[in-house]
Amino acid sequence: MFAEHREKTIEENEDVLLSCAIEGMFLNSELFSHFRGSSNIGYLKVKKNDLILSAQNLHLGNANVNLRFKHGIISPAYKVYELVECDPLFIQAWVKKDNTINFFLSATTEGASGCRKNVEWKTLEKQIITVPNLKEQGAIGAYFQSLDSLITLHQEK
Repeated sequence: MFAEHREKTIEENEDVLLSCAIEGMFLNSELFSHFRGSSNIGYLKVKKNDLILSAQNLHLGNANVNLRFKHGIISPAYKVYELVECDPLFIQAWVKKDNTINFFLSATTEGASGCRKNVEWKTLEKQIITVPNLKEQGAIGAYFQSLDSLITLHQEK
């Protein structure tokens, strides 16, 4: 379902800098007033519909499908996966479920502090994910996207 890719930048400011947060995908400038590193050479290239997992906050729900940006770059601390024969809207809804967050939590160990967890990627990659066929994924993904849009509209009012 997921094929990891780690294509890295070789030049400074090769593309727009993105950030993956619990609330979704953002331009780095939308979340931060400055770039926190000294260079973005070696950052990972991402494209639309890639799955992005946080190495530090995965157990808190920091996982997203990049539905917003055609392409960009992100810190190499993340894992980037191309979706293979899966519906991106379905996978986005799946990564936000409490059961999925528990699924991610089951592949972590205690980090430097009680609130920090380390992802054991080999353990995570061995876990089995049961999903419906592609047509059903599309219907489920579209339903949840529509529901999210409706909730956003009501919140804006």
